[in-house]
Amino acid sequence: MPKLFLFVFLLFSNVSFAQTVNGDSQYQMSDPIEPVNRLVWDFNYKVLDTFIYRPVTQSYVDWVPTGGRKAINNFVLNLEEPSTALNNLLELEFKHSFNALMRFTLNSTFGIFGLLDVGSSIGIERRRESFGNVLGRWSVPNGPYLMVPVIGPRSTRKLVGQVVDSLYFPSSYMSLWQTVTVYGLDGLGARESLLGQEALLEQSLDPYLFVKEAYIQYEAFQFYSNSTDPEKFINKNTQDKKQTEQNLDDFMDEID
Repeated sequence: MPKLFLFVFLLFSNVSFAQTVNGDSQYQMSDPIEPVNRLVWDFNYKVLDTFIYRPVTQSYVDWVPTGGRKAINNFVLNLEEPSTALNNLLELEFKHSFNALMRFTLNSTFGIFGLLDVGSSIGIERRRESFGNVLGRWSVPNGPYLMVPVIGPRSTRKLVGQVVDSLYFPSSYMSLWQTVTVYGLDGLGARESLLGQEALLEQSLDPYLFVKEAYIQYEAFQFYSNSTDPEKFINKNTQDKKQTEQNLDDFMDEID
């Protein structure tokens, strides 16, 4: 759920709905149960975020220093490396699979259980690959858009992919409370980046539709870039926006 605010902020900041690519299945997601999804959205946003997510995140930021929060985020992301290795293997991306295994080995040992990102420091960058992306490369469509209670927006393909990813090591060896803790820490990191940005959402004419469009574009970005890094998403769309503005200026110059 906290991640949906990330999609909203990024969309407000840099993304234009006009960038949607017609005919590209990664930008297409039906919404056959919209009335139900809207009810779930109201509950997630007006109840859970107002009374739980935001207050808890604010306390987290107040009490945990920046270095500590970064270490926690590194720890959570390190747990995804084994699934990334296996999913890359399913796509016959042997180099990326090996790199993910190297990152997990280095970060789990020299990086103190992943608290330090040793892999990136020596040039092995994180390249996330989920089973949902594997399905996409096998031409499986996104499927219907879902607003899931507590979790937030998901495509059907993404939801199925997350279930499969949870069967990989080390997630399959975690207890329920360990899994909830890891997911909660991941959500704190995403929600932290949006503290103070809630007014942007309130300014939209239809917050539900706005979040849905933002989510679809963010999912397409993850599919094509193999990254969940919001900064890369911001940079990409900033560059796209500047290029669009430049093309428009060139066109107007030609008219003049």
